[in-house]
Amino acid sequence: MDTTTPLLPYHQSQQLPPSFLLNYLYSAHFLARWGARMWEFSVGLYMIGVWPDSLLLVAIYGVVESSSTALFGPIIGRWVDSLTYAKVLQLWLVTQNLSFIIAGGSVMALLVFPSLKFTSIVAFIALAILTNISGAVCVLSTLAGTILVEREWLVVISEGNPPSLLTDMN
Repeated sequence: MDTTTPLLPYHQSQQLPPSFLLNYLYSAHFLARWGARMWEFSVGLYMIGVWPDSLLLVAIYGVVESSSTALFGPIIGRWVDSLTYAKVLQLWLVTQNLSFIIAGGSVMALLVFPSLKFTSIVAFIALAILTNISGAVCVLSTLAGTILVEREWLVVISEGNPPSLLTDMN
């Protein structure tokens, strides 16, 4: 067997995707990831603003996000693999945006009414729990979107091109 012969045929007539499409893909992926990371970072700062004497709320938020990814990440991966591209895209965007809205509203309520932790501890805890659950849902929807982008979009763009294109894009 000749080790220099490629396993897959390579046709010189195949066109590579236009570079602007790849730039759009990279830009969209970067902005989506950046937005998710900025939200994760800002919630920690908001929690410090809500309870400046303690990092307990920040720590709980971090633990909830990390444990939800560790526990439910494989389930999300199997779920993304079992659904169609369009369905995952739709659910990803709706879930992520709804969780941002819910978490943002609950954080805003915590910031606007800082006396809740003294006057109504039940409402304060409920808003903190709502923020944590929404953050966990947002992290899981971001994970689904990342899997979708890395699994589907790159493969579709590189389809019909030499295998090295997929390697270069990854």
